[in-house]
Amino acid sequence: MRFKQFLFLLLVMLPTGLARAGDSSVEFDVPAMLPVHELIAAGVPPVTDFKIIEIVIPVTAEIRPRDRANVDEFRIDVSWSRHAFPVADYGPKSQLTSHIAGNVAVETTEDSTAGVGLSGNSDQLEFATITGDAKLSKRATERRSYQEIPQHRPVIASGTTNRGTGAFFRFHCTRTETLEGGRDVVVAYRVNRDWRGGVLKVQCRALGQRKILGAIPDDIAIGKAFVVPVYLEGDSGARLLATEFVTAEQSLRKNWRRHRQARTKTGSAMLLAGFNPFAQSTQLSDQWLHELIQLGDDRVLREVDGQLPKSTSALAAEFVSRRGRLMELCH
Repeated sequence: MRFKQFLFLLLVMLPTGLARAGDSSVEFDVPAMLPVHELIAAGVPPVTDFKIIEIVIPVTAEIRPRDRANVDEFRIDVSWSRHAFPVADYGPKSQLTSHIAGNVAVETTEDSTAGVGLSGNSDQLEFATITGDAKLSKRATERRSYQEIPQHRPVIASGTTNRGTGAFFRFHCTRTETLEGGRDVVVAYRVNRDWRGGVLKVQCRALGQRKILGAIPDDIAIGKAFVVPVYLEGDSGARLLATEFVTAEQSLRKNWRRHRQARTKTGSAMLLAGFNPFAQSTQLSDQWLHELIQLGDDRVLREVDGQLPKSTSALAAEFVSRRGRLMELCH
C-alpha cells in the first residue's frame, strides 16, 4: 500500500507538459520587454489611418557543450497574444549557402576515331590474283569547359504564419555559422495610428538528434515560450504599463513556484508519517499558469480560483488586470 501511495505522490508532484520540458541541453532567453519605433520614410508624410512599427527581438541561445554537435536547427516564431496585426516586413530573409567557395569548374572530353580498310584476292586461274589493302582513319578530340553553381543548402528560412499576422525564422548551422549565441529577428507590423503597445508571443525551439553508439538516436526537441510586452518608444505611460506587466508576471510565477515546493515537502512528510495521500484535495498542475500567461486566457483564473492559495489568487488577479490595461493600448 505504501508503494502505491509513493507512486501517487510522484504523479502529483511531477510537472505536466512535454517530455522535454526539463531538458537543459539548450537554454533560450528573450528580453522581458521591448521598445518599438515607427518607420517613417524620408520625405513621405505619415498616413493618417495606420503606421508601420518595427520590433527588433534579440534571441540568445546557449547549448550544452556535449550537445553542440547534435543540435541542427533553431526555429523562432513571433505572433501577437491578442489583437493581431498584419506583417509589413520581416528579417532576416531566407538565405542559401554552400561549403564550396565560388563556382565549380567542369571539363568534358570527347574522343572519336573513324577508319576504312579494303582487301581483295582471287584463286581463279583465268583471273590474275590481286591483293590490295587500303585504310583511311581520322581521330578528333573535343574539350568543353564551363562553370557550374554548387549545391546550396538553406542557412536561414523565414516567412509569415497565422494568415500573415506572424512570422517564423529557421536557422541552420553551417561550417562557418554557429547556432549558439545571440541573433536578432525583426518584424514590422501595420498597426492603427493610435497604437501604443501590446503583448507579443515568442516561441523558441531547438531540433536535432543525439547519436548514441549502439542505440537508437535520441531526438532533441526543446522549446521555450515567452510573453513580451512591447511599447511605443518615447511613450512613458506605455513603458510604465509594460513594466508593471513584467513585475506582475514575475511575482505570480515566483509565488506559484514557492507553493509547489511547499506542497512537495508536505507530500513527502505525509508519506513518511504514513498518511493516505488520497485524502488530499485535488492538486493543480502548472497547466493553468501556462494557459493564463502564455495563451492569454483570462477564463482560466475563474475556473481554478477556488483551488488556489489566497496569495496566488490575488497575484493572478493583479496580473490579469495589468495585462488588460496594456492590451487597451492596442486599440
